[in-house]
Amino acid sequence: MGGRDSTLCVAAAGWYIKAFKVVFMSDRFEDLTHLVYEASLDNSLWPELISELVEEVHRARDSRYLESPETMDAETRGFENLSRHFRRAFSISERVVGLQEREAYLSSILNSFAFGVALLNEEGQVLMANRAMHEVLPASVLQGPALKVFLPKSGGGRLLSQVALEVNRTGQAQELQSEKDGPADIMILPREEASKIGFPAIAASVVISSGQQSHMGADHLAKQHGLTRREAEVLRHMGQSYDLREAARRMGISYESLRTYVKRVYEKTNAKSRSELAAKLAQSPLMAVRSQDKPPNALFQVRNRITLSDGRQHEYFALGPQDGVPVLVFDALSGVTIDVIGYPQRCYDMLVQIGVRLICPCWPGSFWSDPSEMSSLRDFAGDVRELMDHLRIERAAVLSVSFGSGSALAVTLELQDRISKVVLSSASYPFYRHDNWRELDQFYHMSCILGRHWPAMLRQIIPFLVRSILQNKERYFDRYCRRSRSPDDIRILSCPVIRRRTAELLALRTASGMDGMVEENLLNAQGWDFDPTDIHTPVEIFQGPDDNVAPVQGAELLEHHLQNAKLTILPGKGHYHHIENWPWLAARAAGRDVAPESVRYIIPEV
Repeated sequence: MGGRDSTLCVAAAGWYIKAFKVVFMSDRFEDLTHLVYEASLDNSLWPELISELVEEVHRARDSRYLESPETMDAETRGFENLSRHFRRAFSISERVVGLQEREAYLSSILNSFAFGVALLNEEGQVLMANRAMHEVLPASVLQGPALKVFLPKSGGGRLLSQVALEVNRTGQAQELQSEKDGPADIMILPREEASKIGFPAIAASVVISSGQQSHMGADHLAKQHGLTRREAEVLRHMGQSYDLREAARRMGISYESLRTYVKRVYEKTNAKSRSELAAKLAQSPLMAVRSQDKPPNALFQVRNRITLSDGRQHEYFALGPQDGVPVLVFDALSGVTIDVIGYPQRCYDMLVQIGVRLICPCWPGSFWSDPSEMSSLRDFAGDVRELMDHLRIERAAVLSVSFGSGSALAVTLELQDRISKVVLSSASYPFYRHDNWRELDQFYHMSCILGRHWPAMLRQIIPFLVRSILQNKERYFDRYCRRSRSPDDIRILSCPVIRRRTAELLALRTASGMDGMVEENLLNAQGWDFDPTDIHTPVEIFQGPDDNVAPVQGAELLEHHLQNAKLTILPGKGHYHHIENWPWLAARAAGRDVAPESVRYIIPEV
């Protein structure tokens, strides 16, 4: 073969190689696009999607794929198209989640009622029942048409669905018994009466029960309409759905006298039937709120707000004895480690034992703190300084968890004259790069790879990830447990209470939007914009060797960069040991010379 032919062959081979790379990249991005849309509908695919995105970032950084303008252009177009599809997929996910959340909101509202409520559809099947109704009709209420109820006068049993159909056909409410020999304790209201109360149109009929708090609604209605003592007593009995003859017997009066009182009650309340009276009772504001066993103790008013100098509202959590050593807590990015909101009494008892008062400042845009443009983790120090001044705290210690180490050290640097000591648990250090990132958790992938090399994608991913945890916390925790090499982490994260409260607190943290969480993640991911060597405050770091979110090697590097730090390795621990160990960690921050795990938080069983 001649020289000219050889040159043509080499050129053709080069062209084919470049074309192959462009086509190969195009296929990869097409597969990723499909995965993006699939993950928007099935959140169990999120770990796979994040792994694929991280792989793509690594490919883009590999010079072998960017050796020509053609491949560089194809790579750029691929990333741009993928970002555009991501935004569309997020819009789809928002609509789906919106429908799910509206159902959750309706359920939450119904559960606030003191009286039992069950919504039925056109066929008389149970659509939704609140907790108070479960007290009257236990688990069988969910069986819908198979649920049997009993007529008070005849005692005959009928299917709930049959009675509901009859109520809808006649427009007349019916009283029923949940037990064959029990009192008439429930009533089915037809659509017309249910709509007067304000139940949604999806409810063809509504089953209501006065429950144990019926006297609250009756007393309010009696006062509102000027009923006499005797008339109010009649109203309370009617609220219990007793048969009138049974009510007369219980009151010790004749049936005819009771009928006279009932007539007066109807006239004064402007009710034309017993079902309409039941609707008025259900609407009573005192009836609509489930009573508390006792008023909340002022000691346990955990959530507090102050107005900052720039007019923003800043929320903080505070719990513990007033004379306790103040410890500022910078929680993980999800903000859920120390559950002072859900279990204030349990946490308070631990804080009294160790002599600590916890104060948790909330990052701007999280919980009820107003958002603010933050260009640095150090910007948070201004809010913390104002909070300390408001609480008249001259000096405080610091406790941080996981990715909260960035905010904790940034604030410490800015307020060194007011911070006595810092304790970091499962500290994340963004300047550490793990040799084999594939063996670590997706939070490392997101923060240390995507966040650093593709911040725009991280900004879009975080809301998706939060939604996926809120929608299906079981899959999220199961996935982590499968990948974890820490038996201790698996044990803690298998606890139903931890799973439930993590999702609930994450929902509270992002209730006003996800911008705060996104900004804090991005500021951490981009690498700290301060030098840890400038921090002179004493720092203790406690790290588990089996941590696959914040590797122990990163903690070792952080210890080396800090001037006055000591790292303690906790044998057998992973990333989430602080959920049980926070009391002794807080005690160490407060200057107490306690041994690791000497004081532990016992996770509630329910």
